[in-house]
Amino acid sequence: MSRALDKGVKAALKNGNHERVFDEISSALVQTHSSLLEIELLGQSHIPDADTTVLQDGNAIAIPKLRLVQAFIVARQILKEHIRHAGKGTEDRVLRATATILLMDAEHLTAANTRKRLISDPSLKPAHARELISKDKYLIDSLLTSRLHRHTKSPVLWSHRRWLTTQLSKLDMTQDVAADIRDVVFVSAERHPRNYYAWCHARQLVALSSTRKAPKLALDGPSLVMDTKRWCFSHHDDVSGWMFLTFLLRRWPEEAAGVFSETLQLAESFHWRNESVWYFLRNMVAGGTVDAARELQFETTRSTLRTGTQDGSPERRTLDQAASWVKSGGRG
Repeated sequence: MSRALDKGVKAALKNGNHERVFDEISSALVQTHSSLLEIELLGQSHIPDADTTVLQDGNAIAIPKLRLVQAFIVARQILKEHIRHAGKGTEDRVLRATATILLMDAEHLTAANTRKRLISDPSLKPAHARELISKDKYLIDSLLTSRLHRHTKSPVLWSHRRWLTTQLSKLDMTQDVAADIRDVVFVSAERHPRNYYAWCHARQLVALSSTRKAPKLALDGPSLVMDTKRWCFSHHDDVSGWMFLTFLLRRWPEEAAGVFSETLQLAESFHWRNESVWYFLRNMVAGGTVDAARELQFETTRSTLRTGTQDGSPERRTLDQAASWVKSGGRG
């Protein structure tokens, strides 16, 4: 979302009850439902009337940009006072303010760090700490998966989520890694293709689940492989997804043969000649993950698809490079 304000918005900001708008928007952001919030920001074409602050239907929330700017003005002041006067403001009010700020600006590091300090306060009772961290995770996951282009690929938000994961482990709270990847990473990666930060987070979750430091990070590896395979088949031109699938198959190699064969069958059926798919297939063969029969299947499919390409086309180059890569044993 652009933070540039036109003259009409600037004029509108001179009037209105900003405090009331902040209360309504921040209240909407701190609520929880059985599923994540779906937040949408309405642009300049939507001019709200004097009484319209938040449009809501269940977990779906729409906020006019003008109203968010009004709320941001109040939220920023609350945060400044909290920092300037060493903790001024109630916990709830500061958390509401930082939630509003992060919706306005996904890269607001001070807002994210303030939430960390409040949630990790050693004076908190364990039950209250668990409640705060669970609510914070719900908000961050909602921001990461909503149709907010800057939020889905925000390094600040993904870093904050990684911190939340470690805090949940310290509190000995069970986490379903496969569900987190399916419900947060997959959705965010769909909202923003080739989402580097989302897929890095997925790798970190898988790696953390195998350490003794996080015994309650539950992960069914084969199930996650199948979920990721289905995601890649639905987004076959997203190389980041295929790279994550390769990462998983190195950890669960018993799933590799089936996934490889199914990918080849779909590539032949749907004439997939794009680099993302063949990057995955060539690495599987060059890495010695598949047997001789499947390597032959790879070459047969590659040759069949190559006959339908033209000299010098990107598709032919991709297929030829795949063959060269396999012959060189993955050395380029």
